Amino acid sequence: MDQPSCTTDKGCSYDEVPYESQPFSQSHPDRMATIAHLFGMSSPAVDHCRVLELGCAGGGNLTPMALQLPRSEFVGIDYAQRHVQTAQEIIRDLDLKNIRVEHASILDVNASWGSFDYIICHGVYSWVTEDVQDKIFSICAENLSAQGIAYVSYNTYPGWHMREMIRRMMIYHTGRLTDPAMKIQQARALIDFLARSVPTRDNAYGMLLKSELEIIKKSRDYYLFHDHLEEHNTPLYFSQFADRMARYPLQYLGEADFHTMLSSGFSEEVRETLKRIAPDIIRAEQYMDFLRNRYFRQTLICGKDISLKRNLTPAALDGLLVAAHIKPEHEPVDLSSGVKVTFQSTRKSTLQTSRPLTKAAMVVMKEQWPRALGLEELFRKIRKKLSIHQVESDINTEENRKLLKKDLLQAYTINMVELHTYQPAFQRIIPGKPKLSPLAVYQIARNRPVTSQRHESVRVDQLAQRLAPYLDGSRNRSELSWIIRELIEQGRLVVKKDATPLTAADLTEEILDGMVDRVLHNLAGSALLV
Repeated sequence: MDQPSCTTDKGCSYDEVPYESQPFSQSHPDRMATIAHLFGMSSPAVDHCRVLELGCAGGGNLTPMALQLPRSEFVGIDYAQRHVQTAQEIIRDLDLKNIRVEHASILDVNASWGSFDYIICHGVYSWVTEDVQDKIFSICAENLSAQGIAYVSYNTYPGWHMREMIRRMMIYHTGRLTDPAMKIQQARALIDFLARSVPTRDNAYGMLLKSELEIIKKSRDYYLFHDHLEEHNTPLYFSQFADRMARYPLQYLGEADFHTMLSSGFSEEVRETLKRIAPDIIRAEQYMDFLRNRYFRQTLICGKDISLKRNLTPAALDGLLVAAHIKPEHEPVDLSSGVKVTFQSTRKSTLQTSRPLTKAAMVVMKEQWPRALGLEELFRKIRKKLSIHQVESDINTEENRKLLKKDLLQAYTINMVELHTYQPAFQRIIPGKPKLSPLAVYQIARNRPVTSQRHESVRVDQLAQRLAPYLDGSRNRSELSWIIRELIEQGRLVVKKDATPLTAADLTEEILDGMVDRVLHNLAGSALLV
């Protein structure tokens, strides 16, 4: 679970221990619209839609969307007054006119709130009572537009059985404590005790326990407190979730992480067995959870009367944009026919191909990252790439285009290629006078996690943090170099070489220019320049 939140009027531990609110790309309307497009839906355009987030915490997921999509409308609710105040402060400071966050319960939402094209309910379902869980489905049924989509995340079995056992151990150990800080401290003390004391050699229980304890030990205090020590945390099997959903005029659309829906990662024998014992998608998903020991789901829901096309073909890519953060095993890439080349994504997925068109597509997407391309633009760049390398392969024939789209779709299913419905506004090519995203500037100034224009949390190094106030589109590279020198002279920036701090006098113009170039290159690659 990533972002639990207060949603009812039974008191709120989140006012005592606020949850760090962050962006979740899987819950972005673009992700939902992309999955819907693949299955034949005509979901509303994300740059002109209406979005509701149930349990929006401090607005870390919703406010970046509102800033990025000014023509869309966003509504968030949360029952933690402290969360709501944080979100409203951000909205006020950034002067956002297309979003409001209200102090309200999920139980307060009704038909009078109007219809929404996208509903987000992240990190809530497992942490509320059954009546609120039912209300979430009711809102999806009553408040979704005709082609609307809802995102609901929740803890699931069988993976949560082990974590639930550890959770109950911690609750038992901290049961008499009331102070949140003391609860967290003692929960960590128990984790350390178990990790030291339970043998792992020839001990299956010890090995499983150690694996889970290592994950929990790395978690932040607010996460440990709300994910493991809350009164309510009720995982369920996916089939149980589907049964509850079926009481309403709703149906299962898919998962926000599309590749998890496929059995391609299993052996042929396993895939054949799944076909035999799981003739429908609900049973197939449940059996794959058994095989993977899945513990968390991010499920997409739509109206029951919508006809979905489950058989994906290359034509499903028509109208979508493609992007890939990849690198070839060897460079330069030989685009010649018959020469196999292996590409690897940042997610460790690999693709090996000898097709010139597919290799050229991968090289083009690598060069264009983080920008997403429409298919026609991709085809044009492939044609140019092949011409430069004097490789004969005609991208203009329908058959070749179909083969390429088939390869791209296959790459998407293994989490190698991204698909999108729209292109966020960021600069891939560094302008003469670079400008950092206003949201990033705001977040850096307040020491908060930084959100990119791709709706992802990104790391920003110390130099970029110091330069952030000056990246307002009014200064060129030379002026930024002088600012770095001034920051060092003022003691506001420390630059080291071999662990030895450098003075401003140690830095030549060439070195300073190189520092500026590296910062801007990293910011552009993180989709932070606008």
